Amino acid sequence: MLFGYLDGKLEHGSIEQFYKNVDTVGAGDDFKARIDVVDVEETLAVVRVLEEKWSGRIDFTDYLLLMKMDGEWRYVAKAYNQNSDTVEI
Repeated sequence: MLFGYLDGKLEHGSIEQFYKNVDTVGAGDDFKARIDVVDVEETLAVVRVLEEKWSGRIDFTDYLLLMKMDGEWRYVAKAYNQNSDTVEI
């Protein structure tokens, strides 16, 4: 699952669609990302990622939800916010 706003429009869909979009657009040469917060509870984890200059202009805050299944951590959901000073409408 994926939910978030991009340039003021709500986006939602599958992780497969997200991966396709990432492969199509690309991060760009100036892109930077860092893991800001990790909170782990036995079989559940939440990760906050701060991104700067995705595709040369967009800053995001991502929240990733992971579950430990069959001994492996797996991504199950992502929600994100596009920082308002990078929105183009």
